[in-house]
Amino acid sequence: MHQNPYGRHTGEWTFYRARMHKQRLVALLASMLSCALAAEFLETEWQSWKARHERKYESDEEEVLRRERWEETWKKVTEHNKLADQGKKSYRMAMNHFADRTPYELKSMSCLRVPAVRQSGKSKYSDVSLKSLPPQVDWRDQRCVTAIKDQGRCGSCWAFAAVGSLESRHCIKTGELFEMSEQELVDCDQEDGGCCGGFPYSAFRFISQHGIMPSKKYKYKGRDGSCRLRHSKTVPMNMSKFYELNGEDSMAAAVAYDGPITVGFAVTNTFYYYSEGIYEEEDCPDANHAIIIVGYGEENHEDYWIIKNSWGHYWGDRGYAKVRRNANVCTISEMGAAMDLL
Repeated sequence: MHQNPYGRHTGEWTFYRARMHKQRLVALLASMLSCALAAEFLETEWQSWKARHERKYESDEEEVLRRERWEETWKKVTEHNKLADQGKKSYRMAMNHFADRTPYELKSMSCLRVPAVRQSGKSKYSDVSLKSLPPQVDWRDQRCVTAIKDQGRCGSCWAFAAVGSLESRHCIKTGELFEMSEQELVDCDQEDGGCCGGFPYSAFRFISQHGIMPSKKYKYKGRDGSCRLRHSKTVPMNMSKFYELNGEDSMAAAVAYDGPITVGFAVTNTFYYYSEGIYEEEDCPDANHAIIIVGYGEENHEDYWIIKNSWGHYWGDRGYAKVRRNANVCTISEMGAAMDLL
């Protein structure tokens, strides 16, 4: 008589097979339930995200494609944050208003257009001593930083960076804080390219020659338009000089002594979803974005910059981010620029 390896009696073998079948069935049902719960969870999150960011798509087909992109972002953010929880990443990411955007749409916001030949004045902080600098600076505490703005889908980061640093330095100089017009630069600054990109240093030159209108008199549209500059309504900006800053020591001195500065930044895919922590990446492209440094500090023995972005308050830490300092993260030290006001 044939003997099975699990016992001499057929009853034992039948019992074993029944038990294994039951276990496999339970595992299958558990897996199906887990998948169903995961799908239900994602659906709930998707609907909540759409409501929060007021998303309404033109067709069911577009919604399917946007949902696919959103789920790709969800996976990327979730995996990154697991590494952050393990201490393997220094910052966290979030499902912000960029989560359903395509790579092409995100890249279109890369708006820094660096001139082939850069002409600039010599930095007045080229020989600064770090020992003389305050350990931390945050111009928001002095109420000399305007509210977070949103460039939208127009590649006008260069205009927001130039205007934002000028708003702050004007406030530091005069005690008056008001919002200036980025749209004036987009429409009127012929040296730069409007929504197709530009360079903050060139924008400083335009403002020094033509002045700048308050944003309430020349509102932001987020698209190229005809120039509506009215010199009678501009606020003159008496700049004694504008210059580039060479290296992070010079940048820190300029921020500490004179106020916020503009910098070029190489945006990577992870930067779009940054939410908190000290940002750093090693694999960065060439500089393709312009941002403002409004301060610096130290956290757990790590130096960082405080940067103000122009991607709205849903991005980052209510529009701001910390970027590791003294490491030239994503080329941040290579295109610092500022101006002096009389």
